[in-house]
Amino acid sequence: MINKQPLFRNIARLAGGAILLGLVSIIVATAAGVAQHGEIPGFMTGNLFTEKETPPEEQSSVPVSADMPKPPRAEKVVYLTFDDGPDPAVTPLVLQTLQQHAVPATFFVTGTQVEAHPELLRQIHAAGHAIGNHSYNHRYHELYRSPAAYLAQMERCNALIAAIIGVAPGISRAPGGTTGSFTADFWSSLEQQGFKDIGWNISSGDASSAKATQIAGNVIAQAEKNKFLWRNAIVLMHDGKGHAETAAALPAIIEYFQKQGFEFRAVDHSTPPAW
Repeated sequence: MINKQPLFRNIARLAGGAILLGLVSIIVATAAGVAQHGEIPGFMTGNLFTEKETPPEEQSSVPVSADMPKPPRAEKVVYLTFDDGPDPAVTPLVLQTLQQHAVPATFFVTGTQVEAHPELLRQIHAAGHAIGNHSYNHRYHELYRSPAAYLAQMERCNALIAAIIGVAPGISRAPGGTTGSFTADFWSSLEQQGFKDIGWNISSGDASSAKATQIAGNVIAQAEKNKFLWRNAIVLMHDGKGHAETAAALPAIIEYFQKQGFEFRAVDHSTPPAW
């Protein structure tokens, strides 16, 4: 009978040699990785995930919220914004129109109006619209004396808002706009306090005695003329005292943007600058 034991021994030796050769190759590759990158490649770190992968247990389970990145922006985005309110004669009309058309908006409120009409602030908040800070009293000569004076008004307004709805805004709009009023110190002070100032790039012209048809025409004409703004159209309107014509113009303004296929959004920290 032929003795097969030497054959088995040879096979074992060959297998052992292959395993050894494989181990040596891995060690050499690892050493090369360390020498080149200063770290061990991902597949040698004690898990089965590559450098670009994350173990399931380390992946974030935090749900998406309003403060987290939103889905990709549409090609056409419009923000309807209202300053100087809330006002008992105008704001309810604006809210009614927004509800009828099922679109969001942003209300930059003043502290004095919030004090006088807290129930309107609650209505804005309950309807799901964004609320921004528009200073306490909107008086330029007091606001723009210094960055400290400006921030004092912002903080006072924020405290009033928080006392009514339980949250304080992180967005703001400077009365009259920042141009000619803000210096570098104003910007740095505002940023340090966590505020993001939101300007506008389409003005309704409703600060004058314009009628509803003129107000709607102003918005539409600017939107048509400046189509480069369509990815980030921020419309300035007012819902303060005496702006009933703005409320009357709002349906036509909304319907124009709807027909053009715009996505309506409320302002937040992810909103790009107006310019």
